[in-house]
Amino acid sequence: MVRSIAQWALVTGASSGLGIEIATALAARRINLVLTARREEPMQQLAAQLRRRFDVEVTVEAIDLSEPDSAATLQRRLDTRGVDPDILINNAAFGLSSAFVDHDPARLRQMLQLDVIAVTELAHVFGKRMVTKGRGHMLLVASMAAYQPTPILAAYGAAKAFVLSFGEALHAELAPSVTVTVLSPGLMDTGFFEVSGYRPPASMRRTMLSPAKVAEIGLGAMFAGKSSVIAGRLNGFMALSSRFVPRHVLAKMVLRMSKG
Repeated sequence: MVRSIAQWALVTGASSGLGIEIATALAARRINLVLTARREEPMQQLAAQLRRRFDVEVTVEAIDLSEPDSAATLQRRLDTRGVDPDILINNAAFGLSSAFVDHDPARLRQMLQLDVIAVTELAHVFGKRMVTKGRGHMLLVASMAAYQPTPILAAYGAAKAFVLSFGEALHAELAPSVTVTVLSPGLMDTGFFEVSGYRPPASMRRTMLSPAKVAEIGLGAMFAGKSSVIAGRLNGFMALSSRFVPRHVLAKMVLRMSKG
């Protein structure tokens, strides 16, 4: 079992899906947790389970990270509790799936605030503390959508491409005292499809992995100090193959696949 030097990990998007599995895997490593998401009740239920199963401390902070300045607000709350995380799991995100011009402007702004601005600000406020202490780990959750243009998921895919580039740059910049790893999952059985309205084509369903498996892949890469990891061999092959296809061709291929 991997043991980290960290005493506390902050997990965003901890009320469902991959966030729950990452929190569980960290608790199994005897790492204390701060769980944060908008919905408090499912996090309180998870916190009770993790305390009972793994004898770790778990703190719940309900906050909407799509609101401006939420990262600084969250850090102030944790300072009040005397909690200073050495691990940041930047997992909270959602997507919008439809023709770009049909997106609701307010919902589009909310998505970009969460998927881009909040990720950046969380890495900044907690990363600065880690650099000062001379230790820390960050895991940024991107997506396979980061590796090619994604019509019908255009803004979401672009946001995840930002996360991938941003995280790989920080990996070089903050090393060796602070490790930064980008995890790029493919399809998972989470609530993403319900929120985004995205319906994956049948040809892509063969790549689907369980959130628990993806969580272990991501944490393993983070504790190993890797800059990035793609969850699943088939997904890795697809990402590598995409480098040899012109991006305008990839965009047309993805659009055809999305229309089934």
